[in-house]
Amino acid sequence: MTTLLVVDDDEKFRTTLGRDLAEHGYAVRLAQNADEAERTLITDSIDILLTDLRMPGDDGIDLLDRVRTLSAKTRTILMSGYASARDYQRAIECGAVRVLCKPFTSSELLLAIRQAIECETGFRGSIHGLSLVDLLQMFHYSRRSLAIVVDGWTPGHVYVVEGRVVHATYRELSGEHAVRAILAMPAGSLRTMVLPEAVPHTIERDLESLLLDALRTADEEMHAGIAGLGALDAGMSDFEEVPVTRPRMHFFVDRLRRIDGYRLSCLVDSTSGVILGADGDLDDSHLQLVVAGYCELYRAKLAAARALVPDDHIHDIVLTFSRNYHVLHSIVGQPTCFLYTVFERTGPLALVTLALAAAETALDA
Repeated sequence: MTTLLVVDDDEKFRTTLGRDLAEHGYAVRLAQNADEAERTLITDSIDILLTDLRMPGDDGIDLLDRVRTLSAKTRTILMSGYASARDYQRAIECGAVRVLCKPFTSSELLLAIRQAIECETGFRGSIHGLSLVDLLQMFHYSRRSLAIVVDGWTPGHVYVVEGRVVHATYRELSGEHAVRAILAMPAGSLRTMVLPEAVPHTIERDLESLLLDALRTADEEMHAGIAGLGALDAGMSDFEEVPVTRPRMHFFVDRLRRIDGYRLSCLVDSTSGVILGADGDLDDSHLQLVVAGYCELYRAKLAAARALVPDDHIHDIVLTFSRNYHVLHSIVGQPTCFLYTVFERTGPLALVTLALAAAETALDA
C-alpha cells in the first residue's frame, strides 16, 4: 500500500484531504509543519509527500530540499495557492513531481499522485535539445505507457501505450493529422504525464512508418511554400511548379512592394503555425515568435466571425502600432491561411487594404 504524508498548517484542509485519500486506498500520515514532517520521514517509510508552500517556520520549499537527504525514495508534490514562477522553479529543482495550485480538484490530486507513483524508479527532470521524435523512439523501445504534452501556443497531446502511439490531439485535429501538425510546430517544450484511463485508438500504424510519413509530409509542405516564395524575385514562370492549392504569392507581393513603407510579408498556415514562405526584411527568430501569437489571434477572430455571421468571412485584421501597420489578410478559399504583412506608417492604411483586395482579385482571375 502506498503511504502518503500530508503536510499543511490548516487543520481542516489537512484532515479532510487525509480522509479523502484514505478512502481511495492510501495509507495516510498527517503533519502540521515542516519539523513534524521531518520527524515522520525519519521514523516512517513514506512513499509520497504532499506539502503546502506557506507554513509557520520552514516553508514547503525548505522541506522539499531536506526530503532528499532524509528519505531518498520519497517523491514530493507541492501544494499552494500563492506559488510564484520562482517558487515553481525551485520546487522542480528540489525534485517535486508536480506543483498543484489550490484549489485543485480530486481528479487533479489523484493524477498527481499516480504520476508520483510512476516516478518511483528512474530519473525525472529537464533535458534540453531532445526532440519529440527522440522521445517517442525512446519510449517505443522501453515500451512505456504515458502521455506526452507538447507545450506551445496551443498544446498538443500524444498518447503512447506500451511504446505505440495510439492517439494524438492538436486543436480540432486528432489521430495522424494531429501528429503531423504537432511535428510541424515551430517550437515548444516537452513533458510527460500519466496516461488517462480511457484513451481512444485512432492510430494503428507502427511508429516508424507513422513518423516517416508525418515528417515527409511536413517537409514537403515546407519546401512547397519555400519554392513558391523563392520565385518572387525570379519572375512568374517558376510558380507553375507550386501546387495549385498554394496561393500564388507573387500577385500579393508584387503589388505590396509598390507601396511606400513596405517591410515584409509571409504566408502562414494558422493551423500549424508554420511559415510557408516569406519576403522582405526578416529576423527569423523574432518573426516566428510574432507569427505564433498572430495565429492564435487569427483563429480566435475567425471562430468569432463564424459564430456571429456564418455566411460572411474576414478580409483583414489590422493592428496599428506607433510606427507600423500589421495586417493579417485572409486567403479566400483557404481559410486556414493568412498573409501577414508589415508596413511603416508613411501612408494611409487604405492603400494597403486596397492593394490586398486588388491582389486577391488578380489571384481569382
